[in-house]
Amino acid sequence: MGSIKGYIEILDSRLAQINTALPKVSIIVTNFNYADYIQDCLQSVSLQTYPDVECIVIDDSSVDNSIERIERFIQSDRSHVKFTLVRHESTRGQYAAFRTGVQQTAGAFVSFLDADDLLLPDFVSEHVRVHLSCPPVAFTSSNQYQIDSKGQVIGGVHPDLETENSYRSVSTISLRRSFWVWATTSSMMFRRPVLNYVLSELDDTFKKCADNYVCHFANLLGGSILIPNVLGCYRRHQNNTFSNNPLIGGRLPTGDMRYHPAHRLVLQHISTRMFECKQQFISLLGVRGFIETLVKVTPSTRFLHNARAIRFGRTLQFLGIFARTNLRAIARTLKRRHPSYIVRDLDGVKRAANVASYTDFQRYRRDAK
Repeated sequence: MGSIKGYIEILDSRLAQINTALPKVSIIVTNFNYADYIQDCLQSVSLQTYPDVECIVIDDSSVDNSIERIERFIQSDRSHVKFTLVRHESTRGQYAAFRTGVQQTAGAFVSFLDADDLLLPDFVSEHVRVHLSCPPVAFTSSNQYQIDSKGQVIGGVHPDLETENSYRSVSTISLRRSFWVWATTSSMMFRRPVLNYVLSELDDTFKKCADNYVCHFANLLGGSILIPNVLGCYRRHQNNTFSNNPLIGGRLPTGDMRYHPAHRLVLQHISTRMFECKQQFISLLGVRGFIETLVKVTPSTRFLHNARAIRFGRTLQFLGIFARTNLRAIARTLKRRHPSYIVRDLDGVKRAANVASYTDFQRYRRDAK
């Protein structure tokens, strides 16, 4: 394990000469009846080479001996990582565990780790490096080995991650059509402020597959970066509540799609959250940015509802942006291009260093869409 000073000097030797610090990283482990895997999971966290890591274990009222094993590990651990156990009194689901974990942590960056998955020792270091050396994004997602219930490696990459062996950025054009270009929850690292905007009181809606809501909303607000390096292990086993399908081929889903939340619920709750915290989102995005973002999650079935809900004299602007966005989507469809997102190599991304004024910044935001 390197020292914090050493990491700062590697990042930029000048930083070591002034009063600066590396960002703290919070890893939130979500556990429910994974006693067979939880100790290996926590051990992989304790082996992180990054010097400033905290780990919050959220147990969602397990009925096996998970608590005993978690407490035993925490008592015996001698690593630099600070482990804390938080217990739910009743089973509330994955999304509630995410929210509880974020409320209990202090890191500038946050990772959610399923208790049956593993991190390789350089997971945190590499994600932080990408966050600090590339154009800022809401979150990053890295490649994963596929392992089975016994820990045997059964696949060398995660089939959903569209990296094409290079670092790539993902921007959202529209969310009215579902897409997934990332690996799993355990492959990601989020900027904390993004989660503060995204997470709300939706515990009962996304008890499973909560990342489907969180990732789509976060990417809509700030984009994401795909990391080609394998930095963790994703476990496939029959006790997983969703991803229990064996690894057969990249075209097959990881789990039983009957348990997957409908995309219409994702869109509905994103728009609900935006209206719930309307002034905060307007402050973040500007009035026009707020409307453009809202349009991206407004299907035709909720067009009139969202148009009326704006209520601040911008209905005509909403109608115009909605019409223009739909025309662009139709044009992309005719050109046989995916109408929901754009994935491009990082070399093609405009950097903030090219922005010299607020006008340039607004133009940069507009051109990036």
